[in-house]
Amino acid sequence: MKKVVFLLIPVLAASYAVAVNGQSTEKKDIEAKKAEAAAAAPCPRFELRGVGNRIVREGEQIPISVAVTGGDSAVAATFVWSTSAGIIASGQGTRNISIDSNGAAIDRQITASLWVSGYPAECTSQFSETVRVAGPARKVDEFAELTPEKESWHVKDLTDSLYGVNDNIFVIVYAGRNSPRSYATAALKRIKAQIVANGVTSDRIGIIDGGFREEPAFELWIVPVGADMPKSTPTIKAKDIIYPKITPVKKP
Repeated sequence: MKKVVFLLIPVLAASYAVAVNGQSTEKKDIEAKKAEAAAAAPCPRFELRGVGNRIVREGEQIPISVAVTGGDSAVAATFVWSTSAGIIASGQGTRNISIDSNGAAIDRQITASLWVSGYPAECTSQFSETVRVAGPARKVDEFAELTPEKESWHVKDLTDSLYGVNDNIFVIVYAGRNSPRSYATAALKRIKAQIVANGVTSDRIGIIDGGFREEPAFELWIVPVGADMPKSTPTIKAKDIIYPKITPVKKP
């Protein structure tokens, strides 16, 4: 007669295996039991999925979807979406929508809200997902070469406008056709020092040597976090600039 040996072998919590003649048959683990319980529950589980922590640029199409697990599979649920800004470009009434973010930069975010009906009254029926939106860079000031005092006024107005927000500053300087060498470099260094002195940390300041124009020019930009940096618009090519030759001074 063949001898049969039963061994109880502990495995994961709430799960064990039975060995018969060296062969094991493991019972369903906790995860499988949870899945069965979820399927039997009258209320499903909803999960809204957006773009995570990424900041989108104004004008981008933003995908938002809802994942539904469990609940009564016979229910024909109804999905109604709304947005706090922008417009729903496609997908209204379905589990997946696309939001046109144009015009949302004023609020700096879009909140997509979802209402679900068809399930028992005790089931949660409202959900929301918020996406941060960065507007485009804005040129807030432009001026020609000024006295140091007037230049500092323009810089002060710029930094005062940043109170309470974490936007960045970009400064673009264009040298004139007859400006001395390194004109833009010196001006950028000077203006950046003024901005820092007004309380803006250096990591929020971008400086751009814009190249050349007929006359020196200065541009001050505010750039939201996540937005594209501004681009310079020179009107004279660097190869067309001719610096005066420096006559060497003879030593006595």
